[in-house]
Amino acid sequence: MSDPLPIQPFTQAVDSSIELPGSKSITNRALILAALAKGTTRLEGALFSRDTRIMLAALETLGFQVSADEAAHTITVRGEGGSIPVKEAELHIGNAGTAARFLTAFLALAEGGSYQLDGDPAMRERPMAGLLDALVALDAAEFEFHGEAGHFPFTLKAKGYHGGSVEVDASSSSQILSALLLSAPAGSAPTTLSCPDVRPFYVAITLKLREAFGAQALEADDAGSYTLEPTQYSSPHSYAIEPDLSAASYFLALTLIQGGTLKIPKVGNDPLQGDAHFVDVLSHHGLRVDAENNEWTVACANPRDIQRGHREIDFNTISDTFLTYAAIAPLLGGSVRICGIGHTRLQETDRIAGMAAELSKLGQLVKEEPEALTVSIKPNELRARALKARNEGKLLTIDTYEDHRFAMSFGILGSFDLLEDGQPWLAINDPACCGKTFPDFFEALETMRAASS
Repeated sequence: MSDPLPIQPFTQAVDSSIELPGSKSITNRALILAALAKGTTRLEGALFSRDTRIMLAALETLGFQVSADEAAHTITVRGEGGSIPVKEAELHIGNAGTAARFLTAFLALAEGGSYQLDGDPAMRERPMAGLLDALVALDAAEFEFHGEAGHFPFTLKAKGYHGGSVEVDASSSSQILSALLLSAPAGSAPTTLSCPDVRPFYVAITLKLREAFGAQALEADDAGSYTLEPTQYSSPHSYAIEPDLSAASYFLALTLIQGGTLKIPKVGNDPLQGDAHFVDVLSHHGLRVDAENNEWTVACANPRDIQRGHREIDFNTISDTFLTYAAIAPLLGGSVRICGIGHTRLQETDRIAGMAAELSKLGQLVKEEPEALTVSIKPNELRARALKARNEGKLLTIDTYEDHRFAMSFGILGSFDLLEDGQPWLAINDPACCGKTFPDFFEALETMRAASS
């Protein structure tokens, strides 16, 4: 674990640009589809992070020809047309939820194959049962568990997709449905997936990516069911990975609290990612985002005019961004109830409990509920605690729970010049955990600060 990182505040309004890394969600989906497709695919703008490296390593272990140029942000994959070359392997998934779920459904294709899968201690606690139960119900795989049933570690014995119907429980993660939507069409017969209760935005990404790799457009019927016809995916030859809009949330929040103007290139007018709707949350407070010529222009004329008051916001469909909003809430005044986030208790860490603990450290009044978090904002108490720590020769310090989003969210809060002296008042424990999705986050933040000085 790395030493705490003091955050150097911005002393001027934002006046910079930021090139975001590629989306983890899109990169890992595209890697699976490229492996499933017939032909060779070049992924442009790909993310190189802890989670995507886990997926790359797994594909190489499974016998796929993969080449990566990290400097150019490109990955080339030779697809095998729905087959998996290596029939026996051991795979370690770390704490990568997308890799865990997408690979598990993918491996079921390899009829007669046997695979041992495990992950970090945190991954062993993350929900997999909805996917595993669906694979068993489809007779696509059977599992031998080496610990708690329904969790890593386990041995997967692949039986292939031969059609059928199944009700899929994706209440814990839409990745469970997406995993099946990606791999089941590579089977020999139609498969129907019934899944009425699922967060739609990430599933929409999956459906759009399928089309890019030659699948027919697909929509759920009125009952929430998807019927997947056998499909031979085909390579689009090249595919551009969209920048990560959950990562954009940090810089949107920075511009809101600091004021100024920020340019974010390579983001179109109609992005795939639902996290783009975080703009709507911040627009309530006076942030403006204009999209033109494949670029966002983000502006806040006067952060002192931020609209305050009492709000309730449903983050169910953009839950990766709730931490960003909660972290800057002490600067917004009033109170806020953040709801629809119960499933985030089962992600890298219990994000509701972790956020409640860290905001309480900062003097905020926090009420934790099973599906929500209410923050009664006390900006004067935040300042008082920062001053007290400073007088004791210390900084307020945030724990990150090995969760990248805690590090980045509170990195934005620390960028605000709370004590109006340009000196750090907040430090982040284990900043290296950002490597999961944005390895260069704090370097990018410092570059922006220097450019805005």
